[in-house]
Amino acid sequence: MSDPVIKAIFFDVRDTLGYVDRPGHLVPYKPSTMDLLQTVQGPIGARIGLITNLPKEVSAADGRRMIEEAGILKFVDPQGLVINHDAGVSKPDPAIFVYAARQMGLEPAECLFVGENFAEVLGAQTAGMKAVLKPCPPGREFMFKPVAAGPVTGVASGRLAETIMEDDHLIGRRLVVAAAVLSKRIADTGEAPLKAMGILTFLLHEFIDGYHHKVEERVLLPLAFAFGLPRRDAEYVFDDHDRGRAHFRAMSASLERIRDGETGAYADFRAELDGFVSLYRAHARRENDETLPRIGALLDGSDDALLVELMERFGPGDLGPWLMLIATLEKELGIQLEERTVPDIKTIGVIAYHRCGEQDTLVPYEILKHASMVLGQQTPTRSLGVRLLRQNAADPELVEMQMGTRVMTDGAVADGEMFDLLFIPGGLGSGEASKDQGLLDLVRRHHAAGKVVATNCSGISILHRAGILGDTPVTSAATVSRRLLAEGANVLQPRTMWAGAKEGTIWTSAGGSGVHGSTVAMIANYFGREVGTFMGMGWDTYPAYGDAIFEERGPQYFSFPILEAQIQDVLEDILLPKVGV
Repeated sequence: MSDPVIKAIFFDVRDTLGYVDRPGHLVPYKPSTMDLLQTVQGPIGARIGLITNLPKEVSAADGRRMIEEAGILKFVDPQGLVINHDAGVSKPDPAIFVYAARQMGLEPAECLFVGENFAEVLGAQTAGMKAVLKPCPPGREFMFKPVAAGPVTGVASGRLAETIMEDDHLIGRRLVVAAAVLSKRIADTGEAPLKAMGILTFLLHEFIDGYHHKVEERVLLPLAFAFGLPRRDAEYVFDDHDRGRAHFRAMSASLERIRDGETGAYADFRAELDGFVSLYRAHARRENDETLPRIGALLDGSDDALLVELMERFGPGDLGPWLMLIATLEKELGIQLEERTVPDIKTIGVIAYHRCGEQDTLVPYEILKHASMVLGQQTPTRSLGVRLLRQNAADPELVEMQMGTRVMTDGAVADGEMFDLLFIPGGLGSGEASKDQGLLDLVRRHHAAGKVVATNCSGISILHRAGILGDTPVTSAATVSRRLLAEGANVLQPRTMWAGAKEGTIWTSAGGSGVHGSTVAMIANYFGREVGTFMGMGWDTYPAYGDAIFEERGPQYFSFPILEAQIQDVLEDILLPKVGV
């Protein structure tokens, strides 16, 4: 009797389809994972399932969201996602493989399991499935072929090489955060954990310099120059790397002095930490927003694929041990990345104040009210409350907006009332509102509680005066961007239509043309692709911007420095007055 035909292929998730760079966040292998799933779904024609073990503290809903955000769930059969919590048993127990097959209405012999864990492969075989051990990380088991470009925005070329380098920057950002925490610890107490200092120093030398710098200097930039990038446009990269190495060497020397009992060397170590943090924050922003997109624009699909292949030859291989070491560092310093999940938004307060903008206030309010209706239709058990409120109960119920329109609010913010998302619109009254201590306290209270604070146009003046922006990359109306930059805000240059992070708690938007698109993009990022697609089609945003609405940064604006300076001269003192004025 011949073997049964394989009708479904089940994949393990972690280390088979991607790596988990922090709790609850899966980074698919690029481009092999998407190519593999597309091939199974297309030419091979098999149904696709996933079998994954989640720790007790991670719910099945969180696991499903992680897989959806990684862009993998769209390939999976409606009955194909199998999580150990639901099955009541975990891999490699053969029972979970039998359970998975039965969920698809199949016998185990009609299924194939693919995973990187040998014990799990044996468990699947014991259950009656065929099973294949997949290399981790991916190697040359995939045929070389050109890579199609992804969505192109003002700050992204859509090329895979750019995406991989920006993913590396996200890992590097965790080291920057750790360095900043260490610096504060030394400033506050005069010392810091030697273990954390040693791990950070090791990672800077061996991961940042030993891998990341090497890839850029020996592969990415030489080939970028060959493809037409002027060397002068990337000379700063080499200079920054040399400055970084000087910081790393000085940290190592200071650490050895500390280990020898010289407590005064803590101050020297801290000075090098601060230099590294300042240098690499600016360096990553410039590379991500300027240099990498320019390089990507020079590549075609074959160039992109070849560049990625060569970059991987210099890579660290399996990122897993490096990420575990970074997690150990974060644990030593009490950095809780487990809290970085997509906010669960059930209540939204849109704040109306005297002379707020009609468009800035009412367009987001209407779109958010529509999102509430869509969520209720798609998931009847899920509710989203959206209200238009004045900050102070003593203020008039009818709020007069900048063009004279008077709007009846839904009420006032009650004492101690909190919203999952607080929306602060812009308008000609934003400057005076930025002096309102009650409104500033409302913003600060929400930010301190981990709630989302969103804004558009000149409403960022209020967030800035509340002191919550820190180093968060933001965008704004051109009218206030000059002063924001002068006062230390991290305003993206060139400005983008929106700037946020689906796992972050600050969402900003440019003015005028950006109000509509940024609101839909905010919904798409915080409420998921299904809701975002429906809203994007309903408001004609998806046809205008495509998949950009699912990105955390919107299209890039053109820059007209002379014209911008003229309008800033007229309006910035009105929209963002200097402190004390």
